[in-house]
Amino acid sequence: MIDVEKLGIGIVGLKMGYGHFQQCKDLPNANLVGVCDLDADLVARVQSDFSVPIASTNYEDLLASDDIDIMSVTTPDYLHLEQTIQAFEAGKHVLVEKPMARTVEECAEMCEAARKYNKKLMTAHVCRFYSFFQQAHKWANDGTLGDVYFVETSYIHNYEQIGGFDGWRFDPEKRHILVGGGCHAIDLIRWFCGDAVSVSALSNHFNIPRQQVDDMWILNIEFANDVIGRVTVSSGCQRPYNIDLKVWGTKGTVEGDNTAPSAKMSLTQVDLHRWMDVPKDRMAKALAGEMAHFIDCIINDTTPLIDGVDGAKTVATAWAAIESAANGGKP
Repeated sequence: MIDVEKLGIGIVGLKMGYGHFQQCKDLPNANLVGVCDLDADLVARVQSDFSVPIASTNYEDLLASDDIDIMSVTTPDYLHLEQTIQAFEAGKHVLVEKPMARTVEECAEMCEAARKYNKKLMTAHVCRFYSFFQQAHKWANDGTLGDVYFVETSYIHNYEQIGGFDGWRFDPEKRHILVGGGCHAIDLIRWFCGDAVSVSALSNHFNIPRQQVDDMWILNIEFANDVIGRVTVSSGCQRPYNIDLKVWGTKGTVEGDNTAPSAKMSLTQVDLHRWMDVPKDRMAKALAGEMAHFIDCIINDTTPLIDGVDGAKTVATAWAAIESAANGGKP
């Protein structure tokens, strides 16, 4: 355990990081010290809104600050490896936005750097911090649902108008949609079911011509203890954004998502022929929950919920699906 009142936070990448900044500014053990982005206007806006001491377009300015203990890397996927290692070299702990990196090899480099510099590394998979998903996870593990035998998740998000700076999300060298976006649903199902034993996938491409990889994916996954699961990912769907979860057990079923005001549940001991409405929050303060958890891990020297190894396993599962689809759906 370390004896500190607050840990200093730096955030690089304010397109995503602005939301992190807004939610984390009131955490009792966090002191928001610095922000960085290539967009000078956005940097000035954040400095004006929050009176942050260091606001720069140069990442080195944050790395050089002794007041920053944690670097939150919320830049595009292809920058995660370099910026994470630079942060470790500067003596910072790192909370890196999902996906951890583009490839398993990049993830391995990041894990090795964390060990080399004796710093903590956590992947920011926000689904694990949505209150409904946390409650469903509790029900899946405390016997409420009985023995879980099937889990289904999905990441549905139309990317037609959100290609990112210079269209980086559509550049296969910078991001693969199944790794960069689909990791939400893949990590969520892994959290409930554990590591994948076998992965098979099919995909197609009917939308977003600018996106150079398939935009529709179906994954069938086998886990230990005969549990099976399915993941659906679409970046071209003609419908609103959603991350869905369905958990089926021998004593009950729960289904819901991260955007609706309620979920539904059916329990054998109540009435298996009737759904019960379950009120819930909509994505409330999940980003703050991520950072609060990471700060607690640093202060108490514990392992983060999604450490580097776990973040890498989600990337590995995505690439197993990509390889399966390229081979006609063979596991």
